[in-house]
Amino acid sequence: MVMETKQIKEILEIFEASGLSHMEIEEGSLKIKMEKPVGEIVVQPTPRPVVQEEEIKEEPMTTIDSPLVGTFYRAKSPQAKPYVELGDHVQINDVICMVEAMKTMNEIHSDKEGIVTQILVEDGAMVEYGQPLIVLGEKQ
Repeated sequence: MVMETKQIKEILEIFEASGLSHMEIEEGSLKIKMEKPVGEIVVQPTPRPVVQEEEIKEEPMTTIDSPLVGTFYRAKSPQAKPYVELGDHVQINDVICMVEAMKTMNEIHSDKEGIVTQILVEDGAMVEYGQPLIVLGEKQ
């Protein structure tokens, strides 16, 4: 399968919009390697939950992280109800959000079980691979 010029342009746009400094893609005989000079990297701060030390000791927290780079969406469409809200109980394999990458909407499934205590990313924001999206507390 040969990558089209449009797909290559989309990949470049995603790379430019991301905070990544290096990215390699290989499909068949086509290999694309992109690098940004270290001095030009734009670092976007990741929102961190404000938690008191006592809370950490009382309630262990785990996060559900993004498995890919793309745009985060809380719902299937702007008019649809969000997949999860604060206080919702999440089971393993529940859909918790969507991440759009290269014009493809990818459902993100939970790999953990618990109660949604925080949603760390704004709807429509760019997310990085491994970036925490949702904080889960212990199930009650």
